[in-house]
Amino acid sequence: MDRLIRDFRYGVRSFARSPGLTAVLLITLAVGTGANATVFSFVDALLFRPADGVANPSRLVEVFTSDYSSTPYGESSYPDYLSMRSVLTSFEWLAAVQNDDIIAIKIGDEAERARVSRVSGDFFAAVGVQSTIGRLLGPNDLVAGAPRSAVIGHELWQRGFGSDERILGTQVTVNGEQYGVVGVAAPRFTGLDLGRPLDVWIPLDPPPDTPEERDKRGFKVIGRLKNGATLDGAQAELTVLAAKLAEMYPDSNLGTQQKPNAPRPMTAVRHARLDPMTRREIGLVSGIMLAATALVLVIACANVASLLLSRATTRSGEMAVRLALGANRGHLVRQLLTESLILAAGGGALGVLFSLWTVGALPSFFPPEIARMLDARVDARVFLFTFAMAFGSGLVFGLVPALQTKRPNVIAGLRGDSGGGQGSRAGARLRNSMVVAQVALSCVLVVSSTLLVRSLANALRADLGYSARNVAIAYIDIPPGDLDEAGGQQYFQQLVTEVRRLPGVEAAGLVSALPLAPGGRRGFQFDGYQPQPTEGMEININVVGETYFGAMRVPLLAGRPFDARDTVTSKRVIVVNDVLAARYFGSSAVGRQARSSNGDDLEIVGVVRTGRYRSLQDDPLPIVYYPLSQFYRSRMVLVARTADDPGGHVETIAKTMRGVRTNVPIDRAMTLDAYMGEALAAERLATALVSTCSAMALVLALVGVYGVMAYAVVRRSREIGVRLALGARPRQIIRLVFSEGLRLTATGVAIGLTIGAALPSVLSVFLFDVGVADILSLVAAPAALALVAAIAAVAPVRRALGVNPMIVLRQQ
Repeated sequence: MDRLIRDFRYGVRSFARSPGLTAVLLITLAVGTGANATVFSFVDALLFRPADGVANPSRLVEVFTSDYSSTPYGESSYPDYLSMRSVLTSFEWLAAVQNDDIIAIKIGDEAERARVSRVSGDFFAAVGVQSTIGRLLGPNDLVAGAPRSAVIGHELWQRGFGSDERILGTQVTVNGEQYGVVGVAAPRFTGLDLGRPLDVWIPLDPPPDTPEERDKRGFKVIGRLKNGATLDGAQAELTVLAAKLAEMYPDSNLGTQQKPNAPRPMTAVRHARLDPMTRREIGLVSGIMLAATALVLVIACANVASLLLSRATTRSGEMAVRLALGANRGHLVRQLLTESLILAAGGGALGVLFSLWTVGALPSFFPPEIARMLDARVDARVFLFTFAMAFGSGLVFGLVPALQTKRPNVIAGLRGDSGGGQGSRAGARLRNSMVVAQVALSCVLVVSSTLLVRSLANALRADLGYSARNVAIAYIDIPPGDLDEAGGQQYFQQLVTEVRRLPGVEAAGLVSALPLAPGGRRGFQFDGYQPQPTEGMEININVVGETYFGAMRVPLLAGRPFDARDTVTSKRVIVVNDVLAARYFGSSAVGRQARSSNGDDLEIVGVVRTGRYRSLQDDPLPIVYYPLSQFYRSRMVLVARTADDPGGHVETIAKTMRGVRTNVPIDRAMTLDAYMGEALAAERLATALVSTCSAMALVLALVGVYGVMAYAVVRRSREIGVRLALGARPRQIIRLVFSEGLRLTATGVAIGLTIGAALPSVLSVFLFDVGVADILSLVAAPAALALVAAIAAVAPVRRALGVNPMIVLRQQ
């Protein structure tokens, strides 16, 4: 222990004697560890952190039932849930949940938008949540004739009730029905889903346990495993139950599109705050971010190792003296490793500070809805991860100079000769290899960031099939019971009229689902089209007002748009896009007939141009538009096209809309560009982070190339002096120095481009309209790294030109 303490003290003094080099080493390591800590904190928040306020989250399980299209993570029916609860023995509690979207609720005479969840009586017991005041919902709240009870979230209690502890018994109106508040949930609990904070929990209305209801799947099933029970055991029970239900109820529980004669699978997974499909998509983004920051750390470690190797070379005299005084080589290795760990501790501490700053700053670059999901924090796990990574890196880059001291030349070291010999040449080759690796990895990151930036730019200016520029939007939610259908239709007409009258507004319309938002789907049969046995006929649907196509500038290709002829009493009509028309009719679709799965007979009156309404990356999908005048919705979104920047009109439009009917909540008024930015959040996050990592990598590569060139000038100073004494011109000395860095940079770029050529296929899920062989990205990297090499050469070249031949010759 005494030896370690002495080594530690000596290492601290050694670093203190060269503050400039020490600062560069610490900052380099801090950038590498800090970037990884930041990304780890975001990945942890998105993928691994359990829901707040939940007791023993490792025992929380979600149960899914496959739908007919073979998607394994579908919702379950209420009768299936009852069967699970009566048969499964692995669960202590099992609950059914229906999460509503944001809807209008009334608190007294005030209306506001809130997210509501309908839950079975076992929900809060299954989740393991406590109340702040009052009680939580239980099985007695679902008994027929029981008073309608509600539990509200802590934030709504503060926002809507001023944290009044006399809230118990207060009435809130949800969907036109009154509920008495019986409790307030714990402050940390805002629901189980990331980015969907809940405000109100009410008892669900149990549907009847009939065969017909088994095919109506709209419930999430949440369970808590018993102590000692395993997920594999629960899955085995579910497999048996699925087979039994398929035998008893073949119409609803037998067969999927891929396996028509097999039981409809039931799957148990550990509960996560994101559904499995979204979790997989976020996992891809997270993998790219972690890979990018890992490359930065590798580059940083190579840089630090290279600098420490150069430092060890200059300390050859010191090492020779210590050997001459009786120290063995093991002592020298231990000393160098101790210094590396000191450096790792300092770099890790700075990395935590770097992470604290970036974790707090990054969410501010995203819209509030996305920033809420990026609820990253530097907690104990991130702290331990950072220091574990720092010390692991310290061991790695500390071994490099330590191994170079295995056979130091004592005689040469005592003479003060650190510049020649086999060991020096080996050290130079190792330093050069590290610089080549830095440049190659930097090239990979520059190619990646160029691809992602170009993809994002292409996505933002893509031909969407509609014009997203100069459009303002606002969400409308008529409270249930406030207006009947006729009154709602009149309100919507008045709303569009008033907004259209505003100065600077050219057109306005209504739509139930904006582009890139999840919308509804419905089964269809089309006149004259016979689907294949395994072909799904569920089509995306949207409900629009008669002025929507004009407001969004969706081109009409055939027939007519919706107009005043389309009333509640007239024949029901639809408009389809050209992808649907080509797929199911081949020729003109106008005048053809369709029948929906809910029994509506429909006539196609128009065909509009196909747009990208679900994803920018996927191929355009068929879509059916219903007229709002015939298919009423109380929740709609207003789109208003303005003559100039819509940002200056958003508040005026929202104020006008609120003035039409004060008790109808108008929410999330913004520009359509801002909304599209939210929809591209994953792409933006990946692009921002990889671009930042590539910038860091270029800076680290700059330091690495500079270090090699500067060391080369020192090592070859005698040669440079002799050349100058013999009449060498400045440009020859510049070429001599610059060729060292240029050779290493060119080698690294060649390796990096070889790897980078495969990146478009690896990143294809995030790329939009970027070719497999993207020339610009492959040209940008060499240009950036050539600039780095040129900048790195400035100081070494000046130092080389400043060599005094007389002093060098006297030393010889």
